[in-house]
Amino acid sequence: MTKPMPVIFALFLALTSALALAIPALIAELGKAPADVPLFIDVRSFWGHRFNKREVFWIGLFIHFLMAALFGVLYELLALTGYVRPFFLGNMIAYATSFYILVGVVIFPLVGLGFFGRKEGNWAWFELLIVHHFLAVFMWVLVNVFPVLRP
Repeated sequence: MTKPMPVIFALFLALTSALALAIPALIAELGKAPADVPLFIDVRSFWGHRFNKREVFWIGLFIHFLMAALFGVLYELLALTGYVRPFFLGNMIAYATSFYILVGVVIFPLVGLGFFGRKEGNWAWFELLIVHHFLAVFMWVLVNVFPVLRP
């Protein structure tokens, strides 16, 4: 059985996974792609302030990394307390689904994005689902491909 790792390593894994997921969007942004970049929630306004296209991208990127950081740290805290088996793919997928529901039902409505980000687009719920599950799989792959990352 794998031991839990220090929380800072889990944060590093989550942010590395988020960066890997963000590469297509970053390339698209450098190539002046259309406004709706997949895998980022497009926050067009917040507390009455409307954002321009560039601000929407950078805020989406910030939210992407913030959610990934929370994802990794909370997973590791659950592993440290013994609620989940550290970096077992089945647990990570179940955790990703639970985190998706938490973010979609609690956090996004609290910040004004609606349930599962529906105020920001018809496909926001699906992008959110895919991102959380990709994060889980990428973190699992990183831990299993690079033995130095194993606790």
